[in-house]
Amino acid sequence: MTNVHGLQKIFPAGFDNGYGNLKLLVEGFDVVRIPSYISTADMEDVPGRVEFEGKAYTVGESAFRAGTHFERNTDSNENKVKNALTTLLGALAHLPHRKAWHLKMVVSLHDVGLAEEIKQVLNGEYQPILAGKPSEVKVEVLKVIPEGMGALFGQPLPKKLTVLDFGNGTTLFSRYNQGKREVHTPYPTGVEVLIDDIAQKMKHLNGGKVADPAKIRYCLEMGHTRYSRDIDIKEIYIACLKDWYEKYLKKAVNLALDAKHSGDELWAIGGGCLLPGFTKLLEKNGFKVLDNPVEANAVGLLEMAKTIASKN
Repeated sequence: MTNVHGLQKIFPAGFDNGYGNLKLLVEGFDVVRIPSYISTADMEDVPGRVEFEGKAYTVGESAFRAGTHFERNTDSNENKVKNALTTLLGALAHLPHRKAWHLKMVVSLHDVGLAEEIKQVLNGEYQPILAGKPSEVKVEVLKVIPEGMGALFGQPLPKKLTVLDFGNGTTLFSRYNQGKREVHTPYPTGVEVLIDDIAQKMKHLNGGKVADPAKIRYCLEMGHTRYSRDIDIKEIYIACLKDWYEKYLKKAVNLALDAKHSGDELWAIGGGCLLPGFTKLLEKNGFKVLDNPVEANAVGLLEMAKTIASKN
């Protein structure tokens, strides 16, 4: 990074506190994209380690690697709001250390009805220790927008557009007309349902035990089906993917295909797009899978934060 932001105090940022992954994109830094896991196990000052208000915890990959119990955002609908500050500080603890962060953020949320609540959780001034070093963090939420809309910000949009967002906890179906959103239907069945199904059906390969969902998710996100050195879940994955598609996604996909029939362009975003073999299936059905479908939303949130911050 050439820009060292030596004197910069205020940073526009986009924050997407997802059920599966959280994405934090602060201007001038690489995106932090980590699993939405929180562990209170004792740990070194690893990335994601936070000491705050008498508690110590770790967010992200290290929480999973600790191997002991961790809490996941996906475990409860309230977690996206309730854990927002916890996961935000954990995400900051992955970035190069700064004595002070003043973040001006745009946040995305599946339910904008909870906008005031998430602002209350996030807004304020805090003195955490991030990955072993003290930091002063001031958070100012500029705006809360519906999940997935960030991906469209600053893009030339077709007149009529239908977007499917394949997330971990939800699949979102949205329709836009001349850039204005008309329909927004969340289906409570995301990639998590597929992963749980695979975990159950793998028992015979895994010594009769239900497999570890975090490990399944990890290998699929890496784009392969090797659960461990000895276990390849390719056949189970293909069967479960078909089943998941038929049972849960077909409804949303068919609605999108109807929309295409009446002139809509179809776009797909979200981490689910990257499941092995799934992109091909979507493209075959006429979807345009956006470049970088996982981070597209966070990139737009940051752009929005920059625009709002420069106007104020």
